[in-house]
Amino acid sequence: MNWKFILSGGIFLVLAAFVGADYVSTSISTDGTMMIASSGNNDNGSFSSRVMAVDQSQLSRSITGDEEFQTDLIVRGNGPIIASDYANSRTRPTVLDEVACTFLTESRVQAAQVSDLYTTGMLQNGSYEISRVVGSGLTGGTVVNGSGMLGFGSQSEGNDTLRTRGFVSGNMSVRDFVRYGGRL
Repeated sequence: MNWKFILSGGIFLVLAAFVGADYVSTSISTDGTMMIASSGNNDNGSFSSRVMAVDQSQLSRSITGDEEFQTDLIVRGNGPIIASDYANSRTRPTVLDEVACTFLTESRVQAAQVSDLYTTGMLQNGSYEISRVVGSGLTGGTVVNGSGMLGFGSQSEGNDTLRTRGFVSGNMSVRDFVRYGGRL
């Protein structure tokens, strides 16, 4: 084992703690086991994802952080894949002024909105792709092809409430797209 590489890697990890990255990209191709986790949090919301794959697999991940988080994750594997992700978005209450006529205005408060989006599953083989945008709203897409079990859902609470939930097992092809505020 070369201690120079270990020491320089440790120094880079310490320096990386003091620098905030605006863009992260990772690509992995292996015939063994891989595990990768990501998370982020700001005033608009948060996200968290974890994936583990065994046997021959490929992973591609990108995260952009600024006013909003944009995260994309693609995993393809010939063996078992375990994946879990969660994202939420929070908007602040706002006052809306509406003109009733030329001399009258009406003010009403738009309630704060909280939106959640989640996916979790175990695949025997196949592909798992997610895309999330956490900003002024919550937008996400999930595409899964393979065999195994998958649970997914979303909810939004504010002036209106909307909840969805799903479970699929066996051979599957799932496409789930959600948009609360934000853009798709």
